Amino acid sequence: MNNHKPSGSGMTVGFAQSSRLREMREKALGATAPSPAPQTTKPETSPNDAKLSPELLLARRLIDQRLAELLATLPAGKQNSLFRIRFGLELSQIKALPIRQVFGKLKIADPQLPPQSPAMKRIGDLNYNGQSCG
Repeated sequence: MNNHKPSGSGMTVGFAQSSRLREMREKALGATAPSPAPQTTKPETSPNDAKLSPELLLARRLIDQRLAELLATLPAGKQNSLFRIRFGLELSQIKALPIRQVFGKLKIADPQLPPQSPAMKRIGDLNYNGQSCG
């Protein structure tokens, strides 16, 4: 009978001793760490924005804010494709939909702009840019 017992000391390498293992661990930890939320910047304004109603400007701000929140939860390189899979629309298509439909798809609920309010009835059929959709 052979009384040979394998010793583990010669075959295993600790994280501190191997630069490759350390790099792999740091890479894995970096991938699982949540990415910081993007800084909310003031939305771009155009000269036409002065012509828009305050309700529509509020709706636009809520939509921009919600889109920023949703995109912050998605991985940086795949935001557009994962957004399209989740909502069935491209980001650019969202702004062409009526405000009422955008609020429903993105699940936006704001006490300043409730679904049955007169303000929502005025802007509900307009798109993000204030143009009539129907």
